[in-house]
Order: sequence, then C-alpha cells, then structure tokens
Amino acid sequence: KPGERLKEMDDSTELLGQPKELRKRIEQDGYVLLRGVLDEKIVMKARKVVVNALDKEWNVIDTKNGGVMAAKMAEKSKGFLLTGYRPITHHKDVLATLENPNLAKLFAAMFEDTPTTFDNKWVRVQSTGQFTDEHSDFFRFAHCADSLCVCWMPLGNYTPLDGTLAVCCGSHKLDGYNKAKVDMKSELPEGFEKFAKDAIWKTASFKAGDILIFDIRTVHASTMNTTDAFRISMDTRWQPAKVQDGNHFGFKVFKPSDLASG
Repeated sequence: KPGERLKEMDDSTELLGQPKELRKRIEQDGYVLLRGVLDEKIVMKARKVVVNALDKEWNVIDTKNGGVMAAKMAEKSKGFLLTGYRPITHHKDVLATLENPNLAKLFAAMFEDTPTTFDNKWVRVQSTGQFTDEHSDFFRFAHCADSLCVCWMPLGNYTPLDGTLAVCCGSHKLDGYNKAKVDMKSELPEGFEKFAKDAIWKTASFKAGDILIFDIRTVHASTMNTTDAFRISMDTRWQPAKVQDGNHFGFKVFKPSDLASG
C-alpha cells in the first residue's frame, strides 16, 4: 500500500530525446519510467494474442461477464508464466511491440551503439492474489550483464491494485553485485536484507504504451493483483552490441533498416 516506503515513480518522459540524461537517471535511480513510447493500438494487438490464447488454449477467460479483451478470470483460475512460449512471444503482433522500431531507436540512442535484444521474451499473467516477490535479474545474467537493461511493459491499463511493477530505489548500487564468484541461483545481492529495512520502493499506474527500463541489477517486485481480471505484462532484455565482442548468441542484432521504420 502507498505510504512512507512505497511512493510514486518519477516520470522521465520529458527526457525522451535526451539519451545521455536518460542514462544518467538510470545510473542514479536504477530505472526510468517513460510514457507513451509505444502506440497503444500496437500494444493492444499484442494483448489480444495473449488473451485469445488464454481463452482458446487454456479456457481461463470468463467471456460471460466481459469480452475476451477484458481478461476476466474464469472461476479461480491461476496465473501463467508464458516465457519462451513462442506461439505467443514470437507472434508477429507481439514482436511488433517487443521489438518495436521506437524501442530499438531509443536503445540505440541510449547505448550510442547498435542495440541487441535477447531472443527469449518474458510473459507474465497474474491472477487474483498473485504478485512477484522481490528479486534481481542480475544473477541469472551475470555472465553477460555488462550494460544490460530490462524493458518492462504492461499490456493494458493498470493501477497498483492490478499488480504493477515496483522498484527498490538504490538497490542497483549494492556491493553484493561485485563479488568475484556469483551464485546464479541467487535472487538478491548480499547486503540487501539490511538495506531493505529503510529502503524506498516506487511504483505507478501504467497505460498501454508506457514502458519501464531498469538496470539488470535493480531489485524489483510487483504489487498484488486484487482484481478479478488477469494482469498481463511482458519484458525483454537489451544490450549494446559492442559489449558482446561479436558473440550475439541468443540475441537479435538490429540493422539500420530496423531503426528507420516506425
């Protein structure tokens, strides 16, 4: 719940077109919230792919109390983690959102380099009472974490009551990320337990087309979905090509023609 330790995210939309300032803000705060980066109609086409699959393949959409796009849950349906499920993640309407030219151009400007994005895509469908525990994505990507960013996007309009992403401010600067040996099974950096006692968390309401970019080290979680509809989001990983030393296994490398469209 909003209070002394859960506050509103800072809106960095005014910095669009100022990539150096965006990089500085990510370095300082661990995240940037950017409004309206993607066309809402394109995002809702991606949502349609997900909810149609939930309806036709898993039969978990209550179509009697709302259309399919409302994504109301049938009875007490559980949520889904559809990460890597290519019929959804690599559907043309989903890729039009996740690998959108506007995103690619934004990351090209921020990186001052050719952008790359991991071929695997993360899809999260959360039901009533579900939330994501606090964690950092750093450890599972420690072998390739240099300049790596996460781009999270909601496939709908959500408030914190629906289950929005929240970041732990300053957590990306903890010394626990600098250990010589990293346990890839870890979820939180050493020292986080003490840090968390006084830490400030931030979240926001989101609309389709908004994105949240954060440092791979930033500890994050989600608020609980308290509604009777599924909360649907997707996220991707982005990195400048130069830090990969030409080894782009598992990453899509964008061409100039990819950046020219959109």
